[in-house]
Amino acid sequence: MKLKVTGFGITVAIAVASFGVAGDVDVVHAASLTRTADPVVLAGSQLPTLVAGSKTTIVGFRWNGSAWQQVPIQIDERAVKNFLTIYNNAASSFYGSEPGLVNELVYTATSSWTGKDPDVKFDNDDELVFMARDAGVQAPGGTQPVGTAVGTGVEVHVTDPVNVGNEGFVYLFRKSAGSTLKQAAGVKYQKYTFRLSSGGYKTTYNLTGTPNPENSLVTGATYTRHFSERWLSDQLKVTAPGSTAVDILDRNKVLFAPTVCSRSEDTFNATGPFGSAEGAFVINKNGPVRSIRSYLGANSGPNTQRTHFFYDQREDIRTDLRVHTIPSIMDFVDYSPAASGMTYRNPANTAGVLVDGNPDTVTAGTPSWEQMSGAQGTVTMVRQLNASFTPTVTNYYLDDSTPSTPQCTGDAFAYGSSGSYITSSLPCTDPGTGCAGSLAATTTLFYESPGGDEISAAQHHAEVAQPLTSATTPWVP
Repeated sequence: MKLKVTGFGITVAIAVASFGVAGDVDVVHAASLTRTADPVVLAGSQLPTLVAGSKTTIVGFRWNGSAWQQVPIQIDERAVKNFLTIYNNAASSFYGSEPGLVNELVYTATSSWTGKDPDVKFDNDDELVFMARDAGVQAPGGTQPVGTAVGTGVEVHVTDPVNVGNEGFVYLFRKSAGSTLKQAAGVKYQKYTFRLSSGGYKTTYNLTGTPNPENSLVTGATYTRHFSERWLSDQLKVTAPGSTAVDILDRNKVLFAPTVCSRSEDTFNATGPFGSAEGAFVINKNGPVRSIRSYLGANSGPNTQRTHFFYDQREDIRTDLRVHTIPSIMDFVDYSPAASGMTYRNPANTAGVLVDGNPDTVTAGTPSWEQMSGAQGTVTMVRQLNASFTPTVTNYYLDDSTPSTPQCTGDAFAYGSSGSYITSSLPCTDPGTGCAGSLAATTTLFYESPGGDEISAAQHHAEVAQPLTSATTPWVP
């Protein structure tokens, strides 16, 4: 028989033979993962015993110390696709760039021109996702979740390299014949509604330069986000407990430089001063664990791509720059007057400055993290940059209700405008023109209750820099 002794967060399973003769002693690890906003993302190649089978028959479970509990998982299909296909063969050669020369691994979708994954089975490129907080303790032997097929189990051991000793376990199985188990386990952590004003994407979206207004909304457990067009995010409400839930966002902005308005998130979406702005969606997926919004096209960078991953408490934004040589670029957030009273801080300005529409002097530095915190809630942004060259990067900040610097887009104010500014020239990064340079920028945003400070921001930075790790092994009951 097996006895369980629990104490101080450790459960020990002791195997005792008949007549009181002691047998082996096995430690059953306890779940202790504290990164509640973080996902665990596994490529199919990390789950070799589950690949080459149906995507829909894989389900997830945790052991809670006494019983199996199903947990939601999600599978996102990926495949290498030609960008001209994503443009439905409508993109023109622009500044010498040819989308037909670009082939990248992307998320697939039949609702866009990207199309389906040609491999209908769970393959090495696909991703399986669950939330770290859904992990449980290590399961004992001799038990199997009802509705799962014997011999198909995989143990996923998740560990936290930042908070050493924190760990958890999720178990993946294939459903048994006749099982009614669903991958989502009846759970929907967030909701993404992609809504074009014109109607259906394939029937009404203009791929070659005409504006395509939207009324798209993301609703998570701690935030809501609104999009009015492909590159245009114009609403953010932090809804974490204790927050006022007001809209603190004017725009997420993209410019060459603070005084250069010829390129912006507006011109990325529609006809600009130097020609049409081609654009297309790769995918709009409303999933149970995460939702994905990915799109192409930024004026003379028709292959530039931005992808949003929406979780219930955090958002990851990845931008793959694919464009000819440009003089500089900045990616920043301009807040609305409703953000007044919040405190802005970054590693070079940990004491922070008050956002109130009155100019401040901040110390320049590379913005590895930024934070806005107040009664409105806390938004912590962790920035990562991977490039084939070494750019010169600094932080940008402007808090001025009557700015002398032109506000190229959005309202006429600059409340806590802040972000990343690459001031050096960028070489060609567009494979559509045969260039080999690359730049990928990722911003991870955490949406939390009021009270954020430099300690919590530095903790998030450390966690993003050292993501959760996972090891998979076959599991036999």
